[in-house]
Amino acid sequence: MKNKFIIYAALAISFAACKPEIKGDLGELTNKEVGMDGTWELSKFTIQDPNSPILEQRDFTSFYTGENITPMTIHFDAAAHEYHVDIEKGRNFFGDQGTWFLDDVIAPSTLYLVSSNDTTEIALGSMVTANSSEMNLSINRVCSSGFKNVTYKFNLTRK
Repeated sequence: MKNKFIIYAALAISFAACKPEIKGDLGELTNKEVGMDGTWELSKFTIQDPNSPILEQRDFTSFYTGENITPMTIHFDAAAHEYHVDIEKGRNFFGDQGTWFLDDVIAPSTLYLVSSNDTTEIALGSMVTANSSEMNLSINRVCSSGFKNVTYKFNLTRK
């Protein structure tokens, strides 16, 4: 039994010693607010039932689009921390305009939109950098007992 332990320990040490050495670095940490700056156009809108065992999603993009309809756009100004929404069709979950901020400027997970009468908490689907062409936002609707009953997912592309 003791010999097996020694053999396994020797194997573990030899495998650990064979790891390649990491070269280079990942670069500078960037402020993700700068990545949010600009105009973003809705490309897809889905609704998900978070209580479904298969997490079923339904595409409701047509709720925001149509013939001769400009898709919803959101413009974020990183310098002034202001935003405004242009929408012709569909429900505006974001408010017409206001201010915005991230929960963490280096590694954000939540975007907050503050309009004249409400603050909306939006989950970021991925980090957005100045080179990103897509942004994914999710709004969870929760009933009074704290039970999550629907998730609205917005896929946006940089204009």
